[in-house]
Amino acid sequence: MVEETQSSSYLGAVRGALSASIYSIRRAWSWAPGQLLTLIITNVVLAVTPAAQVVSVAALVNASGGTARDFLLPLLALTALVGVGQVIGDASNMNMQRLRGRLRTRYQDELMRTVAALPPQRLATAETNALIQACRTSLMDMGQLAASVISSATSVVTAALLCVTVWNISPLAGVLVIAALIPTIVVFAWEAKMQDVEFVPYGEWSRRSDYSVEQLVTQRTGTELATLGSGRIVAATADASRTRAESILDRILVLIIRASSIAGLGTAVLLGAALTGIVLHGSGGAGIAAGIVGVLAGLAATRSAGFSFGDLMSYAPKIRAYRRFVMSAPAGAEQVLAEDARLIEVDGLTVSYPGSEKPTVDQIDIRAAKGEVIALVGVNGAGKTTTINAILGLLDHDAGRVRIDGVDLDSLPRPQRLGYFGLLSQEFGRYEFTVRDTVRLGRPDGAATDEEIWRALDSAHSGDIVRGMKDGLDAQLGQQFGGTGLSGGQWQRLALARIHLRNAAIWILDEPTSAIDAEAEEQIFAELQRTKANRITIVVSHRAWTLKNMDQIYVFDEGRIIEKGSYESLLADGGRFAQIFAEQVG
Repeated sequence: MVEETQSSSYLGAVRGALSASIYSIRRAWSWAPGQLLTLIITNVVLAVTPAAQVVSVAALVNASGGTARDFLLPLLALTALVGVGQVIGDASNMNMQRLRGRLRTRYQDELMRTVAALPPQRLATAETNALIQACRTSLMDMGQLAASVISSATSVVTAALLCVTVWNISPLAGVLVIAALIPTIVVFAWEAKMQDVEFVPYGEWSRRSDYSVEQLVTQRTGTELATLGSGRIVAATADASRTRAESILDRILVLIIRASSIAGLGTAVLLGAALTGIVLHGSGGAGIAAGIVGVLAGLAATRSAGFSFGDLMSYAPKIRAYRRFVMSAPAGAEQVLAEDARLIEVDGLTVSYPGSEKPTVDQIDIRAAKGEVIALVGVNGAGKTTTINAILGLLDHDAGRVRIDGVDLDSLPRPQRLGYFGLLSQEFGRYEFTVRDTVRLGRPDGAATDEEIWRALDSAHSGDIVRGMKDGLDAQLGQQFGGTGLSGGQWQRLALARIHLRNAAIWILDEPTSAIDAEAEEQIFAELQRTKANRITIVVSHRAWTLKNMDQIYVFDEGRIIEKGSYESLLADGGRFAQIFAEQVG
């Protein structure tokens, strides 16, 4: 029973390698046909050369007792074959590197486009992040796979031709040249099985290490850590995670080294037997000389085939995981912005997190019409952000519904649903691109004229900041790329500029001025009030004065809305709202 399972595992590994090989060749032909064809041609020449050298050696030995004219032609042929092998071999190696680089770039592009198409809920899971990291660390290997397929085929053809050539001298030696491939193939099939199991855990620990490193080298977090003097703690965390990742890899490599040593010994025994067959059955000096050259060439071909087959076996799990991930992504439907909505209605919205004893938000009812600015307020953890995420569709809800102009948003595809909204969250992105590229991220297609970008910047009161930069819209942001360093408030204004450029039907602004000074904050809220007729605006704020002109304020407490009304009426009631803002209005 155990032997049957092991046999099945080996066959499964071989089938996986075959499937991955076909996949990689198809991709290479689609993405880099010229380079692939050049590599195939050079490798065909390399495959034929060793057998031709064996024939030339035999001819040269046979002619050695004659005149110079007799051995001149075999000598020139052998010299030419050696030269061709060197030149074509170097050219093949260069073509392999070019093909590997091109394919790595295309795989990375496909991977990033797949990540970009993932729904936010899935992107936020640890399992997905570990798989993405594992795929990222495998891109170079995946780029190499097509070249390894060609190399494997070349080595097999070389070994087969040598087998035929040596067979004429000693049939037993010819068979043993081919049989010498078997130990290496068995070892690498076993390696592939191990890598398949450890692929995702290795990616998870690599991701943890890379995250810690990013905190050290990114300007904002790196500066904070340096100020606190705690960078060494993060460095130690990065090192510990990398050590865990490398221990997984090291454990596999140690086992492979041991198995490869055994396989190498088996290969040596088989080839030694082949040499013995040549010596015993070689027909004269020419046969023995040619046979020995053939067996030694077979040794080189066997080693090359072993390594190439090893690549196929070890890369197959990575290709399999990559394909599974890419195919699992939803169709890449592009988001289309909706610039008009007259009414949003939230009815009985209830959301529970896994493992919680009661709903995080319960029976939430909210209304907002075009031209209105409403506010969600409450202490931290009251349920505001959960409500926003459920409205956007980033969280699944247990009960209730969200409608825009009477249409249930659950009936819409996610890209169409998100197209209604422009979200500025508390964790806004600090994208260290050029100003132009940073702002135009507000639109799904990134299309925006310079005039539109300047208008968005001015609406977010960041236009003068950009005009003060040497390169204007082309100014590089972020000191880690030698660009302009910005304060937290300046980054937040650029994030707000993205929302202005997006110009969606419904704006959701979660603490949109938390990092901005009081004067700029007043200007920004004045701008929101001035332009409110064009949209529905939902604001989350902890500052009392920003709530004075709100059309409706919803007060959250422990996951429920317990009050609603205008600023003045809520203060006059003396309820929860008045308690929360007592210090600010006292």
